[in-house]
Amino acid sequence: MLFKERFALTVLPLALVTAACSGTGAQHQPVLSAEPGPAYAADLDQCRALAKSQGLWNPETRTQALIGAGVGALAGISDDTVGNTEGAIAGAAVGSAAGAVAGAAEMRNTRRDILIECLRQRGHPVAG
Repeated sequence: MLFKERFALTVLPLALVTAACSGTGAQHQPVLSAEPGPAYAADLDQCRALAKSQGLWNPETRTQALIGAGVGALAGISDDTVGNTEGAIAGAAVGSAAGAVAGAAEMRNTRRDILIECLRQRGHPVAG
């Protein structure tokens, strides 16, 4: 398989998954332990906006992408099916994308936690 084909088949799907995660976490539907108050809908919208304002491509995600690129490059160098340079580049690309996806998944949980805490601070009975 050519380098370009290999790159497209591995990195493109991971990039699409990362892009699809852009609003996740902030769209969490909180579980309430009691009836919501009259301001709940407005507070939910504001807390979702706050959670969504936390970007997916933050320093932690960038660090995970860099670590993934390093590990992938090392793995690609040892790949006998392509030249060392192409293997390293492909490995770095795949590792970087995998690291970015992992960072985005962590940010999803962080956004959900921000949403829940924001609602709790506004006096809403959020159980989770």
